[in-house]
Amino acid sequence: MEHALHLILLLMLTRLGGALFEKVGQPASMGEIAAGIVLLPLAVLPFAPPLLVALPDSPFLEIAAEFGIFAVLLLAGIEMRPREIAAQSGAALGVAFGGVIVPLAGGFALAWAFLPDTPLKLAQALLVGVALCISAVPVAVKILMELRLLHRRVGEMIVSAAVLDDVIGLVLLAVVLSVMETGSVPNASTMLKLIGQVGLFFALTVGAGMLLEPAFYRWAARLPVPAPLFSALVVIALAYALLAEALGMDFILGPFMAGLFFDPDAVGDEGYASVKASMADLTNGLLAPLFFASIGVRLDLGAVTAVPLFLTLLLVVAFLGKLVGAGVPARLAGLSAREATAVGVGMSGRGAVELVVASIALEAGLFAQPDILVGSLFSALVITAVLTTMLMPMALRAVLRPTAKERGPSR
Repeated sequence: MEHALHLILLLMLTRLGGALFEKVGQPASMGEIAAGIVLLPLAVLPFAPPLLVALPDSPFLEIAAEFGIFAVLLLAGIEMRPREIAAQSGAALGVAFGGVIVPLAGGFALAWAFLPDTPLKLAQALLVGVALCISAVPVAVKILMELRLLHRRVGEMIVSAAVLDDVIGLVLLAVVLSVMETGSVPNASTMLKLIGQVGLFFALTVGAGMLLEPAFYRWAARLPVPAPLFSALVVIALAYALLAEALGMDFILGPFMAGLFFDPDAVGDEGYASVKASMADLTNGLLAPLFFASIGVRLDLGAVTAVPLFLTLLLVVAFLGKLVGAGVPARLAGLSAREATAVGVGMSGRGAVELVVASIALEAGLFAQPDILVGSLFSALVITAVLTTMLMPMALRAVLRPTAKERGPSR
């Protein structure tokens, strides 16, 4: 009964928070996080009902968050197409690497300068760098669609490079987890093994996505059961998640790769539209709000007062890292100065994937130390994800807003 009441409470508040934030032009996920943040101080009030007191430590919330992570990344994969990534592959690869290397180096250097000397310092500094090299693909896509720029070169560049950034960032997360286990950067043989495992994972999933998945979906579609394609997609996503973990990576790569090769060519336009709509309803209407609410419930805003200098510098590095790291290669690739700036701005939001990375580190005990900065690190990363994601749409609109000359003479 308690779990059912928690679900009712969370769904009502996250739906309300998401609607309010969308009213003011912000992503619904940010309102869902805010709903969780609102619940946190209420749960510690002396007169708080037992239902609220038990919520932050609820095992139900942990399980729901795990399913939310899975669903968010599966839907993100479904939204994208391999050919869209490949269309700008050459230039986007340079933008993606710049968008990874600069914030990764900046975040690592900042964390290394501030963090105390402990056995976990290297892993913590790497985690900060990896969190900053993430980009929020869904938010960028939404804004580009509103501006009718999604299928122009600047839009394709932002989306393609942002997807590559996320993939690279998730691979780097495997390095962080390895450092946590061993206490040092992997040696040459370990790195070669890790690279080989990463290469094997992508070789197997890309090969299966191109050669085996279409046949599997055709077979599943003939089964006399409800929603056969949806079930088949979930089975493949789970299989890829298990493969990722078996090869030493986090499961979150699995659902993304499964969704990436679920397209109209494999299942037909009607099947694709039906499964995408069902997955979007399940994700946006239930699982993602629970995941985002779990982030808000666990958020400690103490970083704002405990480590204000570090938090401020982290936000600066997060924004400028993408602006310089992605914007400069985009300019060198032939985009105009304004378009190159838009690429850097469009990739500066972190969104759900940074929250996933921070959550994985939290669950792994990376922040479980008495030091004030270490104890505030999760809060600082979540605040950075929230603020960069909220500021990105406004900044992108400002950069890409047509000038008076481009709009033509007024009538």
